[in-house]
Amino acid sequence: MSRHSTAWGIFAGALTALLWVVSIPPFEFAEAAYIAFVPLLLWLSIKPARWVVAWVSFGTGFFAWCAILIWLRHVTIFGTLVLSAVLAAYFVLWMLVARLVVARFQNAGFFVRLFGFAGVASAWVILEWMRGWVLWGFPWAPLALSQWERPAVLQIAAWTGAYGVSFLLVFFNMCVAQTLWFRATTRERRLLTGWFSPDLYAAISALAICMVVFFKSLPQSTSSEPLFTAGVVQPYIPAAYKWDSAREQKNMDTLLQQTRLVSYLDSDLIVWPEAATPWPIVGYPKMRQQGESLVDELARPILMGNLAWLRESDIWHNGAFLVQPQLGLAEQYYAKRKLVPFGEYVPKPFGFINKVVPVGNAFTPGISAGIISLPVEERKIRVGSLVCYEDCFPALARESVQAGAQVLFVATNNAWYGEEGGAYQHAAHAVLRAVENRRPVIRCGNGGWSGWIDEYGNIRETLTDADGSIYFRGGGTLTVSQYPDWERRKSYYTVKGDWLIALCSALFVSTIWILWKRARLSR
Repeated sequence: MSRHSTAWGIFAGALTALLWVVSIPPFEFAEAAYIAFVPLLLWLSIKPARWVVAWVSFGTGFFAWCAILIWLRHVTIFGTLVLSAVLAAYFVLWMLVARLVVARFQNAGFFVRLFGFAGVASAWVILEWMRGWVLWGFPWAPLALSQWERPAVLQIAAWTGAYGVSFLLVFFNMCVAQTLWFRATTRERRLLTGWFSPDLYAAISALAICMVVFFKSLPQSTSSEPLFTAGVVQPYIPAAYKWDSAREQKNMDTLLQQTRLVSYLDSDLIVWPEAATPWPIVGYPKMRQQGESLVDELARPILMGNLAWLRESDIWHNGAFLVQPQLGLAEQYYAKRKLVPFGEYVPKPFGFINKVVPVGNAFTPGISAGIISLPVEERKIRVGSLVCYEDCFPALARESVQAGAQVLFVATNNAWYGEEGGAYQHAAHAVLRAVENRRPVIRCGNGGWSGWIDEYGNIRETLTDADGSIYFRGGGTLTVSQYPDWERRKSYYTVKGDWLIALCSALFVSTIWILWKRARLSR
């Protein structure tokens, strides 16, 4: 029985891993997320041993994450394997919770069963939230990311955060698995106990609520109002050349050449990607002078990702900076708050390990949202900045909007990861942040993905070359607009934050308590 169970588990795990991977960008099979975990959940119905569940789920999670993070191998193969193993451990914990619930709740009454399913979905949400905080945090690719091109489903994120979308998807998986189990184990074929079980009705009802929220969320105004037109520069300097001291001037010449080409297009400002120049804009007078001269020449400001070196204290910041015609470099800049471990610094317990990504000295994190005031004609537009993978952290974008940001600017460099799914996955996180906070997001990448997203998660414009590829050297213009409905309003999520985490924690604890009570009664 054990060997038979294990074989079925391996098959179910392989199918789950496949469906999970194709639901995540760059693949466009978002609907796979609604059934991705059904094979493993059905397998749990035959009550496999705990250790078998642990090993099968670890293998499933490990291979799924290796496939999702395959682009990371361009930086570190060993790191990709270790990180995939850590993320797989989270999946093991969730599967062990699901095993308990399926064993105890599968034959319970309808409402008790739904409560148990909600507890399993809550466990998933809690583990996703923990991924952003445990150790150094890596909240990459939550299940909600699968819906980045499905705005109708995403709108609940304005109230619950992206975690609400993940909850819905896991709950739907549980209900579908229960429906199929009913179909396989009962001869009853009436409407409510056949294919259309009460559990499936519950899942469909949850989706219906999303549709209602979607239509209720549609803007009252017929069109959005332009905020600014940005000339976006993609210098596409290869990762191998980015920090090569012998190529510093050549890299700078490439950036200047592409900037001047983009400047011929009509725009209110120029936008540069993360760490755009070979030298820091703060602490390196020659670079500052060159940047200010360029801005005066183009007669428009440059909003850039760049570095700051505070010489006296030898502190380095990675951040966002504004250089204006005649006024020069703005004193206020944004310092990146969430640094990449083993990339921008080495955690103290691992001081003996060299940094994986050679981006200069160890950086110091910023401590505030650092809103940048961007002059456009007669207006001042307040810009909240996020650098690199900071847009994967919901709290950072939320803090920026709470501080008054009208628009979010993401400066990044995904050229480290080759021309694969990494850039699309990264951009998808910006879609979640846009919906959560009801703020437009503009992204500028060294090699792509560059574009902008409106308050409802619609991708309005994406820069591509003549062949339709996002990976190219050049640039273009993006006209970012805002719906008047959200000009001075904040979303419920922005105001209240991660209240869903508290609710899910209560649901999970209640589920565990019911499991304990049912176990005692069954003795």
